[in-house]
Parts: sequence; C-alpha cells; structure tokens
Amino acid sequence: MDFFSPNYLPWLLALVILIFSSLSFLFFTKKSKKPTNLPPTPPTLPIIGNLHQLGKLPHRSLTQLSKKHGPVMLLRLGQVPCLVVSSPETAKQVLQTHDLECCSRPFSHGPKRLCYNLLDLAFGPYSDYWKEMRKLCVSELFTVKRVHSFRHVREEELGKMIKHITQISPNNPVNLSELVFSLTNSIICKVAFGKTYEGKQFESSKFQESIDEAMAMLSSFWGADFFPYVGWFVDVFTGLHWRLEKCFREFDAFFERVIEEHLDPNRIKSEHENITNILLGLSKDETTTFRLTRNHIKAILMVIISNLLFFWFYTFKFY
Repeated sequence: MDFFSPNYLPWLLALVILIFSSLSFLFFTKKSKKPTNLPPTPPTLPIIGNLHQLGKLPHRSLTQLSKKHGPVMLLRLGQVPCLVVSSPETAKQVLQTHDLECCSRPFSHGPKRLCYNLLDLAFGPYSDYWKEMRKLCVSELFTVKRVHSFRHVREEELGKMIKHITQISPNNPVNLSELVFSLTNSIICKVAFGKTYEGKQFESSKFQESIDEAMAMLSSFWGADFFPYVGWFVDVFTGLHWRLEKCFREFDAFFERVIEEHLDPNRIKSEHENITNILLGLSKDETTTFRLTRNHIKAILMVIISNLLFFWFYTFKFY
C-alpha cells in the first residue's frame, strides 16, 4: 500500500496537522483562567476551532453565523481568537470610537514575505514606523496635486479602451473583465513605473499570471498563521512555502529591474514623474526621519501592485 499516492495524501496531511497541532496545544499553550465575559462563540472543534465553518466565501459564512450568534461573536481560528463584528453600530465602535485599540493589522505570513518584512503601509502593523510611512505617503505620493498630475494617464488609457471597443464588430462578444483589467493595469503601471507591463515580464509567466499568483499568496490559508510553532511544517508539506518564495523572487527581480531602468543615466526621461522617480528622489533626501532603502521602495511598489490585485480579485473573481 503506497501511503504517498494522491489518494492517501489528504488523509496523511490531516494526520500530520492533527499530531503537530496537538503537540503545539500541549506544550506551547499556557493554561489560564478563561474570562467569563466573552462574546458568543459558535460550537468549536478540537485543534481547528471554527475553521471548518469558513467556506470558500468567508464573508458569506460569517454573515450566516452572525445571523445566529449576533453582531458580535468570537471565533477560534485554529489557536488564534478572532472577534467578528457585523453591524453598523459595532463597526462604528471598532473603526471610530475605539480606533486606536483596533487599528493594527493581524500578522500574516504571505504579506510579510511579499512586503519585505512588512515595510509597506497596507499590511504593516500600527507603530511609529507605520505613522512615519503614512506621513511620507500622504505628503509626497498621494497629494491632490500629485493625483491631478496623473490625469493625462487616466484620460489616455481610457481613450484607448473606448477606441478599442468601437473597433470591435457588433457581432463579436466583448470580454469586459479582460478590458477593465488591462485598463487598470495600464493606469497603475504607468503611474507607478512610467510604462505598462502586459507581456512576459517575469521569468516563467506573463504579468497577469504573476498578479494572480501574488493574489493567491496574499489570500492563502497559512498554517503558520493559525497554528503557531508547527504550522510552518504544513506550509512546507503542501508546497505553499516554495510557491511564496518563487513569487517573491520574481517580483523582487521585477522591482529591481524597474529601479535600475530609472537609475540608468541614458534612459529617455518622460516629461511626467512617476511613483518610482519620486521614491528614488526621496531616498536621496537626508532631511527625512528615515532614509528609504531599496527594500522600502520595493515594499511601497508592492502595495501599489496590490491595489491592482484587490481590484481585479474583488471585482471579477470574488463574487
């Protein structure tokens, strides 16, 4: 009997998760008196908690659970407690009244790697560094004047898309998903890098395929996130760890190439600045609180790329 055949691998993986999670629970969980004023919690299973109740569309699963357990409930995702609020009143408490206590981001293995150990603004935890990075982005990158300076890019790319649609025969169907992705890709890439990237810009895949893979890495289930101390073994065993490393290396090489192109003295300079130009200029500014390194620049560029990721994913793939 071959236990490593495709038919037995899921059962073997489940057994490995159960064993290692049990060891983690026994040796690394501190015994403490449970508070008595916790929010309602749906029935949990040993080790995995409420993970089995989250389907392929977690937001819909949470909606159904909130209808039964109320607008405030506590879920156990593996060994990690998670408070879920699902009404305008409770959301106001979290996002406005108690914003300072709730504003930090939860740690996740995928974003940490792709964003250079959380040097970015979108996934980084709330800290003094995050506040300085936010101040830099607000005052230098996303000002009203800066947004207006990129108006020509939006008008040019939108005009190209409209022209392309008018040239298509009325009898031929139009794939709006591809057209809108191409439009968003062109605008974001021209604003960030000064030119578009649609072909085979990565070592083994096209730009859109690499975007899809990065989205998968940012939104994947990471065993290390929910099962401390032993979850990394699950990520390695399933191959997710190696996929993340390959994705990181491809984007790192891409950002490195973009930076080198902008530093090339023989490069044809555009009359309009892009985000990479601005960041490279700031990296030479000695008056700032901290000096931007290449990793800082790459992390910010990854955030800009992630805007394209989330737009594409939530608009056309999530629902």
